[in-house]
Amino acid sequence: MELKLNVYDGKKIEKTYTAEDFMLMTGTCEDILQVVDIDKFGGTIDEKSLGMEILKVVIKSFGKFKPMMKEIFDGLTDDEYSRTAIKEVAGVVVQIVMYTITELFSGITPSKN
Repeated sequence: MELKLNVYDGKKIEKTYTAEDFMLMTGTCEDILQVVDIDKFGGTIDEKSLGMEILKVVIKSFGKFKPMMKEIFDGLTDDEYSRTAIKEVAGVVVQIVMYTITELFSGITPSKN
């Protein structure tokens, strides 16, 4: 999965950060999962329920975006983060939440008794 974040100087893109191979730390996943109600999925992920949970994450975790973005985009400074578009930050967060939830469910396999 490739993530991209633009830094702006006014309306002009000044710099673009990309992250392809990144490791999402357990603490970041824990922060995300504290907001996401995994029980609502009942073992399956559908687009509508995932979308609602992502919206909750974006609203409840806004203050955690900067450290998360700095963890993902190596070299991103506080000043550069303040010059990013919230729509793009939210897009990265959506991808991260989907990745986190998908990774969790991919590790769960139903057992046959």
